Amino acid sequence: MQNTLAARYARALADAVREGDALEKTAGELELLSRIYRESKPLRDFLLNPAFPARRKGEALAEIVRGGGLSAPTGRLLQILLERRRTGLLPDISVEFRRIEEKALNRVSVEVTTAFPLDPALREKLAGSLEKFTGKTVRLDARVDPSVLGGARARIGSVVYDGTVAARLRKLKQQLIGER
Repeated sequence: MQNTLAARYARALADAVREGDALEKTAGELELLSRIYRESKPLRDFLLNPAFPARRKGEALAEIVRGGGLSAPTGRLLQILLERRRTGLLPDISVEFRRIEEKALNRVSVEVTTAFPLDPALREKLAGSLEKFTGKTVRLDARVDPSVLGGARARIGSVVYDGTVAARLRKLKQQLIGER
């Protein structure tokens, strides 16, 4: 039920901000708010605690909106979530809104994990290859994990393409063990 509600709020917000630039800006705002919500236990506890008056919570959220320079539609969404005691949906709304934004702008987010940071030229080449592969504009989220040893692992939605040295070694080990 939470995902259904989150999707409804995300669609309503997307309808309110229709334009491409506004979709991008709003998606970024929601990701920022979602990260703050997830990482700040005191804020989460404050917003979810019924002992604190709704007025105080509203003032705190209004300050976050003003201080962060967030758009009016994003601020209004926060007010609505607070009024309906659904601030816990914020991370799910952010994910759903990003899906709507990517579909509307023919984009896809790709998480790429490598053993070392990608230099700008390699990052651009990789993004270009992934754009040809997906047929969409790629938003590359590069991560570093030394345990992959080399190569790269790309996650596009729920599909993982693992071309890392660590994966190849695991596969070789399985083949060797299986051939005994």
